Amino acid sequence: MTTNRNFTVSQLIRSDRRYTESDRMRNYAGLHTPIYRVLNHVSKALLSAKLYGACTTMMSRGQVKHISYKSLFSVNLAHGYSSVTIGARTIFAVDEWTRTIHHIDASGRLATTDYYQDYDMSDVIAQVSEAIEVLKDCYKPVAAEPVQETQWILKEVIKDRPYTGPIKGSSVSVRARLLTTSRNLIHWKVEWMDADNPSRTRIESGVWAKAYKVEIEGATAWLPHSILGEIYASPFTGSRIKHPTATIEVPEWWYQKNVLVIRPA
Repeated sequence: MTTNRNFTVSQLIRSDRRYTESDRMRNYAGLHTPIYRVLNHVSKALLSAKLYGACTTMMSRGQVKHISYKSLFSVNLAHGYSSVTIGARTIFAVDEWTRTIHHIDASGRLATTDYYQDYDMSDVIAQVSEAIEVLKDCYKPVAAEPVQETQWILKEVIKDRPYTGPIKGSSVSVRARLLTTSRNLIHWKVEWMDADNPSRTRIESGVWAKAYKVEIEGATAWLPHSILGEIYASPFTGSRIKHPTATIEVPEWWYQKNVLVIRPA
């Protein structure tokens, strides 16, 4: 271990990236587990403090994710590489070339270890949390002009929408090709009305299959809709192709069990 308060692990990481969006996710998706714990914590903390909108965020379903506030802090994930920066110092990084974790703790001590998914991220989370506390004290939101919004209230449940809940645990973004669906379909339809003008209404509806037979990275498996998170329509709708494809988030455990294990060599 080395102690140096001015040290940054960026000096230990190659500047060029090993993987890009053209590489198969199975080559690098397993390297994302520790940084996802930080991303999830930071997202919840910023939402709770009503500071999420003040930050620069990129949280699309692809394998590039980012949350930062100016030069105060940043949390990054990009095709196997991940890092956490506080001020000018990168305090945590995963080198996807060597599959090595570099981490400077709150006391300034450097630890370097071979990558493993259960690496303790509590110190990294604590350091980012301190930065968020600084942001709470110094950020002054810009007052926005009030906008008159329509207050929609539920008028009628024609057929109730089941609540699926968010994906449990870590997730992986995959490109899935639909082969077929189960025969059992879930339909829902509700009607809303304007609280100030009850004659003005709108209808929301959706339908999804209980399961999809999909092909992902050469592996074929049945994918239950119930594990896809808060998606209330089929992710494959809107295409006239016989076997459409879609980029979706699936639980990491399902991906490892049904894609990594059974994919063709």
